[in-house]
Amino acid sequence: MVYRGKPSTGCQNCRSRHIKCDETRPNCRACVRTGRTCPGYPHPLDVMLRDRTAFQRKKNNVSKVKVANATKCKAGSKEPSPALTVSTMSSSPTTSTLSVVSSPKNEKSPVPVDFLEALSPKLPGGLCLPLETTVTSLFFNSYLYLPRDPLIRIGFMELLPERYFNAQPGSPLSLGTLAISLFSVSAWTGNRSFLHLAEQFFGKALSKTRIALQGNFGENLVETLMSVLLLSVYEEFSAVKEHRVAAKTHLRGAIALVNSGYITQFEDANAQVLTNSIQCQIIKASTVPAYPTVEIPDVWPLTPPIPQSASSQLTAAASELVKLRQVWDNFALLPGPHDADEINRIYSMAINLDTKLSAWKWALPPHWAPVQAINIPRSIREAGVFKNRCDCYTEMWIASTWNTYRELRIVVQKIILNCLRLPPDLGTPERIQAAMSTIQAMATDICASVPFFLGSQTTSVQLDPYKVEYPEAEGRRVTMAHQQTAPLLGGWLILSFLENLCSPDLCLPDEQRAWVKEQMHRTWQIYTFPSRVV
Repeated sequence: MVYRGKPSTGCQNCRSRHIKCDETRPNCRACVRTGRTCPGYPHPLDVMLRDRTAFQRKKNNVSKVKVANATKCKAGSKEPSPALTVSTMSSSPTTSTLSVVSSPKNEKSPVPVDFLEALSPKLPGGLCLPLETTVTSLFFNSYLYLPRDPLIRIGFMELLPERYFNAQPGSPLSLGTLAISLFSVSAWTGNRSFLHLAEQFFGKALSKTRIALQGNFGENLVETLMSVLLLSVYEEFSAVKEHRVAAKTHLRGAIALVNSGYITQFEDANAQVLTNSIQCQIIKASTVPAYPTVEIPDVWPLTPPIPQSASSQLTAAASELVKLRQVWDNFALLPGPHDADEINRIYSMAINLDTKLSAWKWALPPHWAPVQAINIPRSIREAGVFKNRCDCYTEMWIASTWNTYRELRIVVQKIILNCLRLPPDLGTPERIQAAMSTIQAMATDICASVPFFLGSQTTSVQLDPYKVEYPEAEGRRVTMAHQQTAPLLGGWLILSFLENLCSPDLCLPDEQRAWVKEQMHRTWQIYTFPSRVV
């Protein structure tokens, strides 16, 4: 093979301008300095397979006669072509590799190899890829390394790549990262062997984390706490696959670690990011209808908002929701008649919190505002658009943050509505109607974001994102980053919001609830999870 030089891993802007890209994540400095939008970086597999891709393009230009002759020669040959197998180099899952080897007919591959075609339909012969490197690189590049708005923070995942690459093989952090990476790639490709491996890695990560907690974990608290949070993420993944509410077992474990007092000894930025992540998960747990909230840590809120982070500012504003939800849940369990003073107190708490949440959106920059789509392809309309409403955003993380805001307000407005419907006659018809209208408006805004997340996608794209169409608005064209990432992450980011909208307590119109259920089934189908009746 002719050596064509070192493959470029820089962003497309720098490559087009023929300048060196520093590959800073999430945006390279050259794009930031010149005011350009950094389109992100190619997947590692694209770089690995560049020669094969170029060869395939050249091959497609061969005349039909030559192709037909080649097909006849191939058909006339009685010798079977080499098969692809996954060979395990040792009994430990951490040393398994993907290998392209010859396989006799009487031998069966220990793991089906459909995923290899999903990762790359044309894998060059002789290529040997470490399984860990392949799945973690794909996960990191799809979830973490793409451009993000500077006001967006995604919690402890920001720390994960560096910590993972510095972690010892077989450590709780390493095993937990492999578990969620394998689970994600399994959902994206539909390969069940990856899911089986993910479960094995999760079991080993759980065992190693327990051992670490029994020792002097204070010496390596950040890594131990990250391992617990990874177990919590996997628990959420499994709950989605099995259509159930996660038990929050590992989130409670993280809270216990915070209550132990060790983390207060660390005042660095990493500790703040971790505690902020735990705080976000506790708040998210408080938005699940008809499910008891987790216990609040001894110190609440856990951390002040991270400066210059809109998502962190929203978390800070929403920290009061956890206590409000617990106060209301305890009050609702009491036998009647209800105390009028307590109803007034809960009502005042809810009104004050709703005012703070409403104020959050007024501090956002203009480019955060959703814009109604002007171009909705027919394929998207057929897949699902509610009431002809379709909003576009500059990126998925911003859209997800908006939906978090809407979900928080729905929960608060529901508590306000419950207070208004109890004596002593706080609920005038105007107040009740205002609360119901706000819930309806927030729910409709969430529905309007679904086409932006899912586009025309109805099934797994097998890592070929260009099969999916997305809506566009004036000044909001589909970016390369969105085209590449939305088919993989869009369903994950919207599903929990849709599930909460199915609560009968929200009193949404039957037509809207039916549409939401259709979109939930669609999302399960995208990730090749079996649907259930909701």
